[in-house]
Amino acid sequence: MLKIWLLLAGCLLAMSSAGAQAYQLSSADHINLSPELSIYQHQGGPADLQEVRQAYAQQAFEPPRDSPTASNFGLTDAQIWLRVELDTTTTSPSRWLLEVAHASLDDVDLYLARDAEPFLHQHSGDHIAFDDKPIKHRNHVFELQLEPNSHYTLYLSIASEGTLAAPVSLWQPAALWHEDQFSYSMLSIYYGLMLALLVYNLFLYLSLRDPLYLIYVAFISCLAIGQAGLSGLVGQFIWPHNAWLTNLAPTTAVSAAGFFGAMFVQRFLADTPRRLRLQWLMPVISCAYAATFICVLFWSYHLAAIAVNVISLLFAASAFFLGAVSLYFREPGARFFVLAWISFLSGVTVISLHNLGLLPSNLLTSNALAIGSGLEMLLLSLALADRINDIQRARDQAQAQALQIRQQMLENVRESERLLEARVAERTLELEQTNRQLQQSQQLLEQQAKHDALTGLANRALLAERLVDAQARADRSHSRFALLVADLDRFKSINDQWGHTAGDQVLVEIAKRLIAVVRTNDVVARMGGDEFVLVLESLKDPADIPTLHAKIRQAVCSPIVLDTGESVSVGVSIGSAFYPDDAANASLLFNYADKAMYAEKPVN
Repeated sequence: MLKIWLLLAGCLLAMSSAGAQAYQLSSADHINLSPELSIYQHQGGPADLQEVRQAYAQQAFEPPRDSPTASNFGLTDAQIWLRVELDTTTTSPSRWLLEVAHASLDDVDLYLARDAEPFLHQHSGDHIAFDDKPIKHRNHVFELQLEPNSHYTLYLSIASEGTLAAPVSLWQPAALWHEDQFSYSMLSIYYGLMLALLVYNLFLYLSLRDPLYLIYVAFISCLAIGQAGLSGLVGQFIWPHNAWLTNLAPTTAVSAAGFFGAMFVQRFLADTPRRLRLQWLMPVISCAYAATFICVLFWSYHLAAIAVNVISLLFAASAFFLGAVSLYFREPGARFFVLAWISFLSGVTVISLHNLGLLPSNLLTSNALAIGSGLEMLLLSLALADRINDIQRARDQAQAQALQIRQQMLENVRESERLLEARVAERTLELEQTNRQLQQSQQLLEQQAKHDALTGLANRALLAERLVDAQARADRSHSRFALLVADLDRFKSINDQWGHTAGDQVLVEIAKRLIAVVRTNDVVARMGGDEFVLVLESLKDPADIPTLHAKIRQAVCSPIVLDTGESVSVGVSIGSAFYPDDAANASLLFNYADKAMYAEKPVN
């Protein structure tokens, strides 16, 4: 009985091992290997080769799919394992290149074993830098060295947080090179168109200074980077040493393109959202794209990839709806705008359904967004040009109407000018008179603010200004000047005996005499009461001080005849100081002279 069970187990194992027919390699230049691959979707974290081989032994692999979507698994977080057995013949080429033609896959691992030999491992994907790939190609390419008349087992492990599509092909090197020439030619045409539109609209912005064209330039730039990320050109040409930026490029750039695209639609069709009370629609879509961008960087690439496809469908449909309404209302540029968004909507619909796993992965579906966006940008540029023409026509009409109105207004203006000239002349005369009065009032106010009301001499404020000026001139010319403080003696007795009117007459007379003693460029100031200050820039030599004191005393002490006929006289105490000999600043200089004056005052 035990022998029977062992025999049955052996038969089952042999059946499971022989369940997958080996694919016999021919000498063709290109072999589409996707229909020959059995599939295993592993959930819950990455599995290693040993686990997957056990899963195959347990018949967990699905047989090869005979459907158009066989190589497209959509937005899944599962790890996809593909398996095929290969038999070579005597005529089979020994060198093959295996290509997984979806550039934005995160991790692609190839395991190859000949008969019972150990598996050889090669690794590629967006999680490694372009320069570290086994073969430097925009897609994921591995070199296979296959001996003739041999049996090989091949496993492919594929994982991606974005769209997981795995069209697998075997190429002869020359055939892949020829295929690359064609694909790069098509990409060159696409990016050449992008660049031309970008430069054209950038010049329009620099010429017209309309932010709409700058937003469109940003939209084109971000969409070009997103397409370059999807086609593998970002890793190859922009960031060959940075796997992180290469991996983020497709979703982040498409999110940024959607953000600027929604802004563009909002500004281009400004009147339509207002008519429909949908001013909030495009700003909300812009915010959704911005949230997707942030989600990519700081939360989940997988959720962001799902969101950007759903939002793009909503965005394209909303833009098409607003464009159709604007076409109904005959807004400038609406015709080409609607055609542009039909193209873009078609491309977004196809690529979104492809990314969600509902359409097969082929040349058309994989490049639907590039084709749709290329046509869209070309038509949008025509829409912008048409908009410029419509605006120019409206501007010409407005200018013609303005010229007519201007001609009508000119006669009115001329008549008004004649009336105004008369009134202006009258008002000018009045203003001139008022201006003279204001100048006189200002001069009077300045005189009162900086001069003593009784004597007309400089007051304390003006004296402070003149001291600062004198000090600056002395510093520049390395010279000196003198400051004298003169205080009247016996002046109080005149006020007491003859009254304050007589005292004021005495002060006025002494002020005149002090002005007569000094030169015209010197300053005579009254500090208040019976104290006077003299700033003498003309006096340079301290030896001249006694002579000046004598002149001042003679002038001050001479009798003064009052209006009443009485003759009175006063004395004077004088203190002097030189700058910078006696003090380093005006305040100390004044104190020094003041002390000298009090030292000279007679003791009562």
